[in-house]
Amino acid sequence: MRPSGAAKNRLATMSSRDVSKRLAYFMTVAALVSLAFAQAQTTAPAVPASIRPLFDRALAYYRQGDADSAIKVFDEVIRLQPTFARAYILRGSAYALRSEHEKALADFNRAIQIDSRNAAAYCDRADLEQHSLGRPQDALADYDRAIRLAPKFQRAYFNRAICFLERHDYNRAIADFTRSIQLVPNDLSAYGSRAYAYAKQGDRTRALADAKVAIKLKPSQIPLARVTDLGLRAKTYQILGQPKLALRDFREAIRIIPSRGIAYEDLAWFLATCPQEGFRNGAEAVSAATKACELSHSKRSGCYDTLAAAYAEAGDFDQAVKYEKQSLKDSSLAPKEREECEKRLALFQQRKPFRDEF
Repeated sequence: MRPSGAAKNRLATMSSRDVSKRLAYFMTVAALVSLAFAQAQTTAPAVPASIRPLFDRALAYYRQGDADSAIKVFDEVIRLQPTFARAYILRGSAYALRSEHEKALADFNRAIQIDSRNAAAYCDRADLEQHSLGRPQDALADYDRAIRLAPKFQRAYFNRAICFLERHDYNRAIADFTRSIQLVPNDLSAYGSRAYAYAKQGDRTRALADAKVAIKLKPSQIPLARVTDLGLRAKTYQILGQPKLALRDFREAIRIIPSRGIAYEDLAWFLATCPQEGFRNGAEAVSAATKACELSHSKRSGCYDTLAAAYAEAGDFDQAVKYEKQSLKDSSLAPKEREECEKRLALFQQRKPFRDEF
C-alpha cells in the first residue's frame, strides 16, 4: 500500500511521547531479552557442561517471557556456578522484566565484577541506567565500553542509538542504527527506528524507505523478541497510515505473551489516542491500561500517562487529570516528555481528550 500524502506529513509531526520515550522503553525491553541472542553469545564464554541443561531451561523460560520461572532456575544455576557471569546477566534481565530494577542492577554489577570484559553486561547495565534509573551519562559510558570490548556487537550499537534518539541527537542515532544494520542486515527494529530518526530530521524520503523495508521483514520467532518486533512494526504501520494493521499487531503481541505490561500499554495508547476515530475505544483502552499498570506494578510513569489518556477518551476527565498528575511525579522524566505530559494535563483539565500524531 502506497502511503498517502497525509501519511508523509505525519512523519515530521509524530509526538515524542509515542515514539521517542515509548520506543526507547520498548526497545530497552528488546535489549534486555537480547535482540540477537546468537550474536550476544559471541561476547561470552561457553556454558559449562555441568550446568548446560539447567541453563538451557532457564534461558527457554526467559525467551518465553516467563521471568518468574527463569529467575528460579537461574538461582540454581548461580548456586552451582557462582562465578558464571552470563547467568547473572540473564537473571538481571529477568528482574528488569519484572521492574525489579535494583536487583537487576546488582546482578549486572556482579557480572562485571566477575568478568570486566563482558560486553553484554555493560550493554544491559546501560539499558537499565538509561531507561529505568535515569542515569543517561552512565549509560552512554557503558555503551561505549561495550563497543570498545566488542566492536561487532550489534545490540550495543542499536541500544546506544536509542539512547541518542531520546536525547534528540538524530545524527548520531542514525549513524549507530546504520552500523547496526550493517552488522545485522535484516533487523526489523533497526530499520523501523532509523525511519523515525530520519522523520524527525525532516528526511521523509529516507524515513518512508526504511519504514517500507521494516514492514517487509519477518518478526523474530523467539516469543519475547517477537512481541517486541510486533510492537515496533505496529508503530511503523502507524507511520505509514495503516492503523488497521497496527491494531492487528498490537493484539497479536498480547496473544503471544499475555503477561507483558508494555504490550497492554501500547494497545491502550493506540485505542485512546489514534487519530482515526473508528479505531478508538475508551472502555477497552481503560481496561488495557489498567492491566498494564497491574503487570508493571505501576512503576513507570508511562503507565499512568496512558491510563490518563484512556480515561479521557472514555469521558472520565476527573480520573484523567488524577493519573496525569501522577505521571508528572516521576523525577526522571526528560524535559520534552514532561512538557508533553503537562500539555495533556491542560487538555484533560479543559475536558478534552488527546489525539496523537504519526
